[in-house]
Amino acid sequence: MNSQSKFFLLGMLFIASGQPAQFIFAIIKADAITATIMLTLYFSFTGLFGIPLSRLSDRLMRRKIFSLCGFLLVAIVFMGYYFIPPTAAIPLIISSALVGLGNAFYNPTSYALFSELEPKISHGKLMSYYYVVSSAGWTFGAILGGFFFQYFGEFTYFFSGSLCLIGFIISFLFVHDVPLQKEKIQAPVVLNNSNLTSNLRRCTYIIIIVSIAVLTRHLAAQGGLVALLPNYISEELHTDTFTTSLILAVNMTSQSVLMLPIGKLVDSNTFGRKTILLLGILASDIAVLSYSFIAFPWLIIFPQILVGFAWPAIITASTAMVTDLTTRHNRSQGMGLLNAGFSIGGSLGPIISGFILVQYGNSFVLAFQFLAIFPLIGIMLLLVTLSENRATHDYFLFHRKIDHPQDS
Repeated sequence: MNSQSKFFLLGMLFIASGQPAQFIFAIIKADAITATIMLTLYFSFTGLFGIPLSRLSDRLMRRKIFSLCGFLLVAIVFMGYYFIPPTAAIPLIISSALVGLGNAFYNPTSYALFSELEPKISHGKLMSYYYVVSSAGWTFGAILGGFFFQYFGEFTYFFSGSLCLIGFIISFLFVHDVPLQKEKIQAPVVLNNSNLTSNLRRCTYIIIIVSIAVLTRHLAAQGGLVALLPNYISEELHTDTFTTSLILAVNMTSQSVLMLPIGKLVDSNTFGRKTILLLGILASDIAVLSYSFIAFPWLIIFPQILVGFAWPAIITASTAMVTDLTTRHNRSQGMGLLNAGFSIGGSLGPIISGFILVQYGNSFVLAFQFLAIFPLIGIMLLLVTLSENRATHDYFLFHRKIDHPQDS
């Protein structure tokens, strides 16, 4: 791995360390209903703006500028949470939407940039490097942020925002876009060759299928794990903030340990991308369902460990598949479609869970059980439509082979 990639990962470590400001501390600051609306707006803005911004990133090939805009925006908003009182629902919701916009700027473009910095590393292994850093940062931010929140209150938001600002500075100083080799670009040939154009279209269909599958998973996970679980632990199980942050950090700790081994499984001939993706969606489903049967807070550690397996499996397998099926000229768009799947699912999950809470007397148990239905749809979709040659990572859409696109 080259030095610029190491600086890239260092910057992402700080960015990830600031994320609990949104997903733990801002959520706990709000009541359960406001929290679901906050997450809905966060994911809606991520999905709504992610696709056009990723297309613009591919057109301009200025990954760094897009990432920096996102980093700076989330750093400012995280610090701004300090000034918003818990009863001010509208400012909390608007701030959450702005964090979603920041994510739309940096998330797809960061994936694309990292793949361009390290084109020779196998795709599963490459994404596992990215996400082991992200998981480690999130764990650090959750635990240390929980300590700050317990003893220094809302100064935690300045701490989290400062971490993102450090990530911004590192990326600004030490990370640069990879220049295109213009003499190798053959876009007119692709446009004039019907076979190549048809193949690229089928690649897009596969990305959309994968995006729908992860949508169903994220609907359950974000509706249950993020929108409901922090409030369920604190309100229903009467747990203090520091203990809650420790419990919520278990899945990220597990992710940090499992990310690299799972990345190797994604690249292996034994398992491959599709099998690991299916196992990840299934594990998430079991975890969300199990929350409804737990009445003692520390027992939540066990489904959290299951989530700690599920997320590395889903994110490394799905991003490796998108990287397989795209070139530098459309990779950010492919990642944008995948990110839209996560975002739409993340938007629907809190809406559905919030509706159940309102209609059925704040029944967290019923909400968890209803959300657990949706990942089964994603599992069936993958099983019916998509198959993979594990040895070559060739894909088949309804048993019709899809050729790997050639990068320039």
